[in-house]
Amino acid sequence: MRALLYLGVLVTVAGVGLLVKDNLSRLGPVTIAVAIGAVSAGCLVWTNRQAAPFTWGETKETHLAFDYVLLLGALLVATDLAFIETKFTPLGASWPWHLFFVGVFYAALAFRFDSKTLFSLSLTSLAAWRGVRVWFPVRNWDEAIDDRLFYEALACGIVSVAIGKLLERARRKPHFEPVGTYFGWLLVFGAFVGRSFADASSWPQSLVLLATGALVSWFAFEERRIGLVAMGLAGAAWGTGDLAERAIHSLDLGEKSSIASIVVIAAGVVAILHRANRALEARR
Repeated sequence: MRALLYLGVLVTVAGVGLLVKDNLSRLGPVTIAVAIGAVSAGCLVWTNRQAAPFTWGETKETHLAFDYVLLLGALLVATDLAFIETKFTPLGASWPWHLFFVGVFYAALAFRFDSKTLFSLSLTSLAAWRGVRVWFPVRNWDEAIDDRLFYEALACGIVSVAIGKLLERARRKPHFEPVGTYFGWLLVFGAFVGRSFADASSWPQSLVLLATGALVSWFAFEERRIGLVAMGLAGAAWGTGDLAERAIHSLDLGEKSSIASIVVIAAGVVAILHRANRALEARR
């Protein structure tokens, strides 16, 4: 049921996009903007009436469709703002700030209505804002852009993890902490993986990725988070594979050695993850 509701939200938002595309010339941009805004406002008014009183702790869901109507309203707000920006360009060349405002708006809704989904979308929008601000002014990929995107992704990932930990320590929506932690480490590992593609001489980054993945897996194991253990192992495996591939190429050992190293590393990750899972189950 939950999967169908999420699918329904996504289909509805996609349908709104098609409706706008097919009826723009007939209805006009002002009518469409007002209509989308009215529907999104209706969704948010309904969720506000159904919502439990605000608390810094976790609230119980009061209605099966609550989170999904909230998500629909929030996505429609972002859609409406994007449409207005496209047709009327109120922000002009500063349009990437649209993503910042959407991220802050999602965060406010997430805290008010206790929605992990919107909290994750808030972090995603803010990270996208930082990335677009780097790329949009030039729109040409070069080494400088790669460097800036790498450091922006690292910074966003670290900040996301820090936000999650601060919320947990301050006991302000502490159940949001896993969202910030998982998203943050995903950005960090993704930054290093992208770096390995962009820079052929980036073996130090691969070594850092290996060490970071191993440390994340170790601490995640102590915290009994098998999902984070798996993410850390994946990062460590990528770093190990990249270093092995560089060594194989430098020694001119051939393609078969590369394939063998991938198989060995993958098998090692599966074996370690299996043993970690069994050890955590034994602790319960």
